[in-house]
Amino acid sequence: MSRLSVPGPPASRTAWSRPAWSRSSRPARPVAAVLGLLGALALLAGCVGMPTSGPVGVGVERVSDQGGVEPLGDPPPQDGSPEDIVRGFLGASAAGFSRDTTSADSADDFRNAREYLSGESRRTWSPRERVVVYSTASSPDLVVRDSRVEVTLRVAARIDAEGRYQQGGVDTQETVAFDMVQDSEGQWRISGLEDGVVLSEPNFEAIYRSATLYFLSQDDRFLVPETRWFPLRNLATSIVRAVIAGPSDWLRDGVRSAVPEGAVLQPDAVSVDDEGVAAVSLSTGGLPAEPADRALMQAQLEASLRIARVRTVEVSAGGVPLGVDAAELERGQDWGGGVEVIQDDRLAQMSQGELVPVDGIGSLAGLDARDPARDGSAALRVMLSGPDRLVTVPTTAAASRELLAEPALVAPSVDRHGWVWTASAQRPGELLAVDGGGTVVEVPVEWLNDRTVRSLRVARDGSRAAVVSVGSDGVRVDVTSVVRDDSGTPQMLGAAWRTGATLVDASRVVWVDESTLGVLGRSGTATTAIYHLVPLSGEVQARPPLADSVDIAGGKGDSALYIASSEGELFARGGASWKSVGTGVRDPSFAG
Repeated sequence: MSRLSVPGPPASRTAWSRPAWSRSSRPARPVAAVLGLLGALALLAGCVGMPTSGPVGVGVERVSDQGGVEPLGDPPPQDGSPEDIVRGFLGASAAGFSRDTTSADSADDFRNAREYLSGESRRTWSPRERVVVYSTASSPDLVVRDSRVEVTLRVAARIDAEGRYQQGGVDTQETVAFDMVQDSEGQWRISGLEDGVVLSEPNFEAIYRSATLYFLSQDDRFLVPETRWFPLRNLATSIVRAVIAGPSDWLRDGVRSAVPEGAVLQPDAVSVDDEGVAAVSLSTGGLPAEPADRALMQAQLEASLRIARVRTVEVSAGGVPLGVDAAELERGQDWGGGVEVIQDDRLAQMSQGELVPVDGIGSLAGLDARDPARDGSAALRVMLSGPDRLVTVPTTAAASRELLAEPALVAPSVDRHGWVWTASAQRPGELLAVDGGGTVVEVPVEWLNDRTVRSLRVARDGSRAAVVSVGSDGVRVDVTSVVRDDSGTPQMLGAAWRTGATLVDASRVVWVDESTLGVLGRSGTATTAIYHLVPLSGEVQARPPLADSVDIAGGKGDSALYIASSEGELFARGGASWKSVGTGVRDPSFAG
């Protein structure tokens, strides 16, 4: 076999950073109104639950055009206490997102909230800088220290100015501090606070929606998704602005966009008429020069604007229509084909509810076969032979061939370019990619230094990969971009984007759909491994527990999930429970 080394990726970039909320060391004083404020925070929470990224599927098919409950914002109460002012400010801040505006700055949306501020803070406070979503499962803890109100919240999620959502961990908390001052009329106002807004889970549900932005794979064959979260009001405008701005740091190196650099919305809004026509008007020079790129840009915008009310997307620049139909591109995670397993000394597939031998595959006897993987066409099939050898699956016409020998290899994943991905426990800080001829590419991954890879899976688009690793800080589930040269050969991985923050352990990852991972692991107080749905940008959802789960498979959405037990039984998702569909099996897998 031959080996190729490629340069390491640039230093990992953080998509956004958490500001440090200032804290006071002044002694606390008793507060008669504490219970009132906590009650108000609970009242702001309402009675509905935290949203997730929506039903598992391909992209955002439809979203409601109206929120369930719109928060109301009242002006500051006369002679209100510091607690009253903070309480009113929280409500008025939430109401700012509900105002219907097309302004790029949108500062006037929060004019009621600004009435609670004083001096320079009224002008400089930037509410859209980030959102802290707090859990209503426990009451906020409030302390008043002289002229400062501090509220400690259990963080459910944080959303940055570009709509990137990161779920809070199991015990994530944050203290939000408000410095208070009395004006010339003796009225309390907020003189100091950090940028951003604090929302309860129910208010977040009423105000925000997830949306899927689409970019292009490096070979222009696939639409590659990235989920963001935006206020429901003027959702189409937020989506188009984000597509123009481009993908997040973690994805940027592995995709491209057909939207020309420097393009801006003019006017600064997307209008949607009564017929469902979304008019995207760009600045002069906002159209690509080549017709092929124009068709790709149309495809990006049409896919990204698959939201309620929008039926057609019309794009123009400087008054000149785009004038092309959208390019036909592939998308989604479904490779086709059913689940396959190892059963006795054969490779079997699920067909019409029964496990039958895979045509053309030879006997696996004597190979210590484990963890089979294949590409979408099944032309390239590989597996591990024992823990240390990656080999091709034997066929009726050819014996198995060794592709790679390294200690403690991870279950392989095959991408659409014909590269087999794995990792070795003896090689921290890199992944290994092997083609069908045995050429090995060693891909350094800086953020995997001092970590051991437990599981990895490349998405069908070939532009993204999911990795489960363990280190001194515990288990992480990350997604990253895959950078390739023009031939499709892997060159490096992009920065890491962490998801599944509530997982306390994980052993296996698969792609359930284009924006959702399936992870076998533990969350909360669970003592056994459970199949979790883990959106790349959203709330982790645990599926019904099943005793002795040791492996999972997925790739066709939430309706086609499989679990293998330690006793060799295969279970398929059946409504709200699991149904036995096979025995004497192990290592289930879909293509990929």
